[in-house]
Amino acid sequence: MRESEPVRVSPVPQDMLEILMNGVFAFAMTLIVKNNIPFPSGSAVGDLDYFIRYLFGIFFDGVSFIFTFIVLAFFYLLVFEIMKRVYVLDRLFVYLDFGFMLAIVFIPVSSLLYSYSDMPVPYGILFHMNIILCGLILFCMWGYASGPGDLIQPAEGSHIRNLSLRIGAFFLTACIGFLFDSQEFLYGEIPLMVLYLIPILVYIRYSEP
Repeated sequence: MRESEPVRVSPVPQDMLEILMNGVFAFAMTLIVKNNIPFPSGSAVGDLDYFIRYLFGIFFDGVSFIFTFIVLAFFYLLVFEIMKRVYVLDRLFVYLDFGFMLAIVFIPVSSLLYSYSDMPVPYGILFHMNIILCGLILFCMWGYASGPGDLIQPAEGSHIRNLSLRIGAFFLTACIGFLFDSQEFLYGEIPLMVLYLIPILVYIRYSEP
């Protein structure tokens, strides 16, 4: 607590909010497994030949699962890096945090709903829109906490810019992907997994000890 400031009371306990966030990410990652990996029928589990064919058949589903899991994992790291720097919460920050959690859940939920729909748009566009939403809310959370909200521990400007860069990398990458995939002649020119290597590498390169 800063000595010259009056006591500021958080609308919710920060540790309880972090526990809720852990649960939301756990739920989202569980849905990713359900959405991406079809489980074999119980009657065929004892058939070794079927099981081997099943493993080969889910290879690309498994790659898709790993990719989505990694993207969610980096959002997890980013949001908890923000929470680590925040020393007090206020109502607007909590509202933004709930919006971010909803956006995270929407990634696997929208994928599940998409699989049951007539697929009106390519899935890549939907995925980019989800990442844009998550990245935008997270950027607003950090911008508010480190700026007008004054919710973070004293920090050098370089640390604030560093985290802003790593959050912004996901948002900007998703915007570029959306622009590409929304054009019929450019759709799929850059595979999702290749495109999102950019913000992942930016995060790793500029992450602080």
